[in-house]
Amino acid sequence: METNKRVIRIMAVVLVLAFAGMAKATIVEVGVATDKPTYLLDEGVTVFVTAYNPNPEPVTLTFSTSMQASYLMDAIYDWKEHHGAYLWATEQEIQPFDTHTWTLTHGAEEMETYPLTVGTHTVVGEVIGYGQSAPVEFEVIPEPTIFLFLVMGIAGIRAKHRNKSHQL
Repeated sequence: METNKRVIRIMAVVLVLAFAGMAKATIVEVGVATDKPTYLLDEGVTVFVTAYNPNPEPVTLTFSTSMQASYLMDAIYDWKEHHGAYLWATEQEIQPFDTHTWTLTHGAEEMETYPLTVGTHTVVGEVIGYGQSAPVEFEVIPEPTIFLFLVMGIAGIRAKHRNKSHQL
């Protein structure tokens, strides 16, 4: 009988801790955006990670270090793994139905570790300990001069091909 009471108490504590963890994870809604939809090759990307408080009371987000937000680029590059954080706890209060936005960059330093090639990329924002956003896509395109040379080269090849076909 005593064993059953102990098991019930342990289960109750586990459930309380689980619900407390879930409450912390859903206390804000996390979003992400970039400063523009298209970037030139080797151009830095500015990433905005936003926490929205959907509650009628203010919320205080508590972080175990000075790092509060991060992003995950292409499900490969995790910004927080490449940036240090001071080892003191920090907080961020967000008023009811308001937001707080962190501005992070994927600039020259990040490009050395994870360069963004021509094509479509995704970024996911994270408020550390409180959740992640849905992914957002953006494009990286070649420099206009490179693009112009490509177009001119293709036009030149077509012109040569037409001249050869007319000579036959």
